[in-house]
Amino acid sequence: MNFGLFFLNFQPENTSSETVLDNMINMVSLVDKDYKNFTTILVNEHHFSKNGIVGAPITAASFLLGLTERLHIGSLNQVITTHHPVRIAEEASLLDQMSDSRFILGLSDCINDFEMDFFKRQRDSQQLQFEACYEIINEAITTNYCQANNDFYNFPRISINPHCLSKENMKQYILASSVSVVEWAAKKALPLTYRWSDSLEDKEILYKRYLDVAANHNIDVSNVEHQFPLLVNLNHDRDVAHQEATTYLASYIAEVYPHLNQQQKMAELISQHAIGTDNDYYESTLNALERTGSKNVLLSFESMKNHDDVVNVINMVNEKIQKNLPSS
Repeated sequence: MNFGLFFLNFQPENTSSETVLDNMINMVSLVDKDYKNFTTILVNEHHFSKNGIVGAPITAASFLLGLTERLHIGSLNQVITTHHPVRIAEEASLLDQMSDSRFILGLSDCINDFEMDFFKRQRDSQQLQFEACYEIINEAITTNYCQANNDFYNFPRISINPHCLSKENMKQYILASSVSVVEWAAKKALPLTYRWSDSLEDKEILYKRYLDVAANHNIDVSNVEHQFPLLVNLNHDRDVAHQEATTYLASYIAEVYPHLNQQQKMAELISQHAIGTDNDYYESTLNALERTGSKNVLLSFESMKNHDDVVNVINMVNEKIQKNLPSS
């Protein structure tokens, strides 16, 4: 089991963008220095609202890589359908070189119709566009060159500079944004990052579909390690934890799930993440990891208001990890 952090970078009301970004920077610096059992940092991409103020996660990752010495850092969900794949490949290769192969490339299809329209992409061919973008990016990373002649891109063979050091070893994850994306990922044995806001039932359905497709195509996925993002807000007072999480998530839920009952969706998220007291999360989290085949856990402490409380929880988690490490 591997542990890391992910950052949504929501900007709550009466909070400045500087404060949000400084909180991420300070937390990453702290973990890089003092918490060796945490190995990964991933940054979320979101556009056009304060429910995620980082629209360029690779740019944010580049700053954090330069700030740190040990952590592997990258994008949680770099959207490739609405970006040019060559540019993504160039940025990934550059960061792979400059960080001594600490960069992680987490990729995603677009999950927002407005963004597809805004960036002038065709919705009716979205899956095909996503796959075409990935093939260009992956070819560029693994061979240092790429070319394209399809319905979406047409360019001659070009060199991606600087060349990627990691090549086939660069860590790649695919956001489980839809059934079709999960089916495609299974055929390539690519690991998934589950969407933090999906219900556990939906995550489990996607995982089972992944296994079924892999089996039907004789793809060995026994060593594939999926990632499970987990919101964390622990407090000796359960009501405080619930209230802080509710305040933090309310605007996002209203934006992304306007068709759902808001209170029910909030209750679902609180029950399925590590939100409450120290006794409220352990068994349910283990159950969630087992039901989704997840071997990597990504934690977000962003809803917690008190910095000292966050540090205390990180200490507690770090100690639990240390106790469960195999003895040398």
